[in-house]
Amino acid sequence: MKRPWSSRLSALLLACVVLPGTLGLQCAGLPFVQETVDIELINLTDYEVDPFIYIDPDNDVSIDDLFVEDNFFPVEPPLAVDELATFTFDCADVGTVASDFAWMLISDEEAIESDNGPIVTEGLDFTCGDVVSFIFIDDGVDFYTRVEINGVFLTDR
Repeated sequence: MKRPWSSRLSALLLACVVLPGTLGLQCAGLPFVQETVDIELINLTDYEVDPFIYIDPDNDVSIDDLFVEDNFFPVEPPLAVDELATFTFDCADVGTVASDFAWMLISDEEAIESDNGPIVTEGLDFTCGDVVSFIFIDDGVDFYTRVEINGVFLTDR
């Protein structure tokens, strides 16, 4: 006896939802599974910003192991005023991302360090297919980094 078309469609839709959640990155290559993470760096200050971004493929990395030269992601030149820079990474390469106390470059001789150095991890704060935004803000009193995941506020401290 043939299954009705609605039953087959239901099974396909269920598989599209369940497989990526249960198999995670083992689903790589399936057409409906996103295999990248976008990292956005957004400068909302009146000065250039050096974001000091570190990226490690491990989502359980220690602080000492995260902030090493091999994990440093250079952003050159520094972010211009009102600049949005987007970088796309394979999911397997992005387990932990941090902005290690960005610098707002006031002049050639003066810089202000961000009040915070947010760290986000895959599986806890974001998943494959997400957009992770580090937004650099100077409100006239404080210079800090806000993090949003897919446009939703995560932290600014």
